[in-house]
Amino acid sequence: MQFTPLTPEQRRFFDENGYLIVRNALTPSVLERVTAAVDRLFEEGLREGRLNKAGAFELRNAIVHNDAFLDLLDWPATVPLAVQLLGWDIQLDTSHIIVRPPQPPGTSVDFKALGWHRDGGIATHELPEPQPRLRLKICYVLSDMSQPGRGNTRIIPGSHRLIGKPAWGEGGIDPVGAMEILAQPGDAFLFEHRLYHAVGPNLSDITRKTVFMGYSYRWLRPLDYVVQPPTLEEKVRHDPIRWQLLGFWSSPMAFSLPKDEDVPLRAWCRQHGVEVPGLRP
Repeated sequence: MQFTPLTPEQRRFFDENGYLIVRNALTPSVLERVTAAVDRLFEEGLREGRLNKAGAFELRNAIVHNDAFLDLLDWPATVPLAVQLLGWDIQLDTSHIIVRPPQPPGTSVDFKALGWHRDGGIATHELPEPQPRLRLKICYVLSDMSQPGRGNTRIIPGSHRLIGKPAWGEGGIDPVGAMEILAQPGDAFLFEHRLYHAVGPNLSDITRKTVFMGYSYRWLRPLDYVVQPPTLEEKVRHDPIRWQLLGFWSSPMAFSLPKDEDVPLRAWCRQHGVEVPGLRP
């Protein structure tokens, strides 16, 4: 995997705000390839009637459905930043396609395709607060999200440090301090699991297309798979870092007491002088 340094300014911004935008993260060719893969899967979902209650198409563990998503697994503009924020002992824990067509006419501006929440499933309710940083996601934007109201991801900067629920102003449709992330096709943004976020309505005529690639510590259960299929392992057998990121292992103790062969990202970090941050408060 290529090395892209996380600047001190980027680290400070992420630590303070819980997110980081990377402009022009994808090359035009990869953007085209990934978008084409998402379009094919979306069309299949439409034919099979697999839109959810909010009218969106979602596909979990997308990486097994098209090799285009393997490009994103260790994408040099973004994933090295995730390694520098979490450390070397990580794996992919989700690869999640979300396509949100325009909302039906008359949809209210306070409609939420997904309400305000933290990521991580039941763990966010069972772990006491304040919680440490355990996971982060990289969202790759495939459609024009440069204007608000297009089903953009909404976030509350700094809420990853919040204990309890966000504060709401009287009559507000979002918590105090909420903002929408605006992005062009090919942009990406990283955000950690403790950051409160939501998805508002898509009131435009543009279909919102995104791919989320999530990473977490290897001693946590992945979010959308248990064990990846042997066919996927065969594809990455000769790429040690991809092999690690897809959750494969060489011994029963590989997750609690990993050896170098279990975690080639450890040597990669040494090679590039990456400091392991540990569990961030």
